[in-house]
Amino acid sequence: MSKTVRNWLIAAAALIFAGAAMFTTALALCGWDISKLGTVDYVETTLEPSGDFENISINVYTTDINLLPSEDGKCRIECYEDEMVVHTADVKDGVLVIDTEDSRRWLGFISLGFSNPTMTVYLPKNEYDFLDISTSTGAVDLPKSFTFESINIVGDTGAVSCSASANGDVDIELDTGAMVINSVSAGSMKLKTDTGVIELNSGTVAENIDILATTGAVKLENITCGDLRVETDTGYVSLKDISCNGLHAETDTGSIALKDVVGSGKFELISDTGHIDLNGCDAAELYIETDTGSVTGELLTDKIFFADSDTGSVSVPKSMTGGRCEIKTDTGRIEVGVRE
Repeated sequence: MSKTVRNWLIAAAALIFAGAAMFTTALALCGWDISKLGTVDYVETTLEPSGDFENISINVYTTDINLLPSEDGKCRIECYEDEMVVHTADVKDGVLVIDTEDSRRWLGFISLGFSNPTMTVYLPKNEYDFLDISTSTGAVDLPKSFTFESINIVGDTGAVSCSASANGDVDIELDTGAMVINSVSAGSMKLKTDTGVIELNSGTVAENIDILATTGAVKLENITCGDLRVETDTGYVSLKDISCNGLHAETDTGSIALKDVVGSGKFELISDTGHIDLNGCDAAELYIETDTGSVTGELLTDKIFFADSDTGSVSVPKSMTGGRCEIKTDTGRIEVGVRE
């Protein structure tokens, strides 16, 4: 190593050490409260829009959104926000419109903040028509106190927690954020995320559920619905205590695990390298296909099996009654039985 390179490395190490020492000293002077080191000034604001509304539209950047019932029968929005990025609230043509006003100049975008701006929306009624929320990194929390005709949420990295129901569509789309949906009834449901996890627990959907998670996992439990469609690339699929009409579950490298999943129509389960496991499941007809993944488990009623593997072992009952169960794999083994 040359003398010049060695001197540069020594200087760099000294600068890193000096920076760490300065940060530790500043944090100690703040009583070890890291939020005091932020360069963003937050203010508390209360908005009280007047007028009746049946629809709600919210457009924010990084603000966390919470909806709660109003105790005095009036609409009120309490914000904890950046003094340069404030929110407005007006009622226009029967729509409560909550928007964002950003007065920062270019230098204002270079800032350090350790607190999330928050917004709590107190609503005077429990039932509304549509709810439309657009956010970048803010989280959204919808309690079970509310019912809407439709719910539409679009976000980037913010998480969504939803216990509110909808008579019509529930449509939630995130990039990397996770979504957890509990005890929801809906007409239909469409959920999409790239890398986030999708959890759906204890709900009834009158029509179809359509779920797409690119690399994120999908976990459903205790759900009653019409047709159910789940697709992932590398994320795994876990379905438990599901009653549906038809089911289509497809993944590239993720596994598919079904426990106590029963359908009146056809099941299609497709995986490239992931394993497929059936534990106490049944449908009128089943089609299962993998490349290198194995197929194992047990069904509830007899089926006429058509099972084939190129190099893997095959073990299925030799039943001549029931619906069709076709299983194909290249190198994976097939071991499927019928519960006695």
